[in-house]
Parts: sequence; structure tokens; C-alpha cells
Amino acid sequence: MTENRAIAFLAAFNAIETHLREVLDAKKSDSFRWMVDQAKRQHLVSEQQANDLKEFAELRNAISHGQYTDDFRPIAEPLPETVSAIERIRDVLRDPPTALGVLGHHEVQVFAPGDDIRQVLRVVRATTISQFPIYEQQRYVDLLTTNTIARWVAADLDDNEHLDARTVAEVLRFAEGSDRAVFLPRSVTAQEACDALTTPTKDGTLPRAALITEHGKAHQRPLRIIGGADLALLLDAANGE
Repeated sequence: MTENRAIAFLAAFNAIETHLREVLDAKKSDSFRWMVDQAKRQHLVSEQQANDLKEFAELRNAISHGQYTDDFRPIAEPLPETVSAIERIRDVLRDPPTALGVLGHHEVQVFAPGDDIRQVLRVVRATTISQFPIYEQQRYVDLLTTNTIARWVAADLDDNEHLDARTVAEVLRFAEGSDRAVFLPRSVTAQEACDALTTPTKDGTLPRAALITEHGKAHQRPLRIIGGADLALLLDAANGE
């Protein structure tokens, strides 16, 4: 006899509820919806996953309080895609993918304020890199982006039809407030990285990039730079896809 899909659904739901209660150190009196809201605030689940879990809670109640057959099999049966969806959330919660695990390591091109801007331009010409962390005396000071370089070129050429700037520091004068980076530790999950890049700051702007360092500190060298082009892969991983 084929197992009723409600059995698999309830098993996944119970596993999620137990996991959240343990991770959040929740009281027995704390509701499932409260735990889901806390999980979202702590970047354990996405907003969409939180909404799905709340809907799954309604379905769980309908199954649990619904009618059963003589052999104690629930009459209500979730759709196959519903079971797959809740099992994906369960798996991601139990073993959340890290951003580095999804994207892998790569060599980050780092420059100093006193470096010749032509060094950066050579990298731009030869690669698809669009953000460059600027470090001075082993500490992060700024983020140079191709948007900043474009603003510098436009302004500098307009002056006398020549590019007069020689150093990275001179070009950084054309940076905007949004040309900044946030720091994340090596252990950062895909969901946490997504949230860090898509959550506006107090001034309403989004960070241009995220720098992964050993402990998420500005005095540590970057292991990986995450930009907007990486979000799709991170979102897929965070959703268990």
C-alpha cells in the first residue's frame, strides 16, 4: 500500500518544529508562528519560506484535526509538490548551505589607495571583476567599483579630454555612498549572505558587495567578494534548489 503523503508531510513539519524549538531555545508555550518569525529575523529562513511555513501550519492543523480511516490514515492528503516544498525547507534548516560552499573561493583583487589606477584598469579590461576592495596597512578602507571608475572617467575627460588621475585614492573621490561593502564571516550561510545584500541600511541604500573574511572583520583579508550577480545562486541554494 502506498504511504499517504500526509505521513511524510507531518514528519517533515514535526522535524522543522522540533529543530526551531531547539535552535531558538523556545518555550513550550511559544507558538509555531512565533518561532517562524524569529527564524526569519535570525536569517534562518527567507521571507517566502516563512510565509510557506505558516501556510503549512494551517495544513498541519487541518490534517491533524481531520478525519482518519479505520487504519488511522488521514483522509486529507497534501499534493506531492507541497510535500517536496516542506522537505526542502526541513533539509535547508538542518544543514544550511554556506555562501562559500555555494560560490567557492576565488582570488580577490585587492589594491591600496596609492596604487596606480592603471593597474585596476588592466584588471577591468582583462576580467569581469567590477568591485575592488581597497586596503591600507592591512585594513579595509573603501570599495572601488566600475561605477566609480566610470564617473571618474566622465568627469576627468570633461575637464581637458585627458585622464589626469593617477592613483586609486584620486578615483575614489568619485565614489557614492552606496559604493560600500559589508563584512561577513567564513561561516556565513547562503541565506545570511542574501539578507546582508538585500537589506537596506538606515539611509535606504543597499551595499554594493559583501566581503567574506575569516571572522567578518575589516582588518582581515577577503576570502571572497560577493556581488549582485551571485545572488541567484545563493537564493537557489537557500531555497534548497
